[in-house]
Amino acid sequence: MNVEQWQAEYKPIVNHLDENASWQDERGEGSMFETYGEEEKYVYAQPENHVWTYVDGDNGTYLITGRAYVNRIGYFITAKPWTEDFEIQVINDEED
Repeated sequence: MNVEQWQAEYKPIVNHLDENASWQDERGEGSMFETYGEEEKYVYAQPENHVWTYVDGDNGTYLITGRAYVNRIGYFITAKPWTEDFEIQVINDEED
């Protein structure tokens, strides 16, 4: 599954706490939640199976199921829950 398929399948919600949140969609609405403060508290108040963590790994960045702490970049909350653990490598196709 690639990132576009993940977005279509799990439907990350808009970060309503920060109008300048990262990971913006075509409407300019960001869906990534920060790893501290009010946004982190909001993430931790959500059901675990609706939370994904964007992490930095040895071979790039990944979206993984659940709340991770080590190497986390941000969190996502999805409308659809995940039912099994898996990860998605995030590949940046943008050219410098």
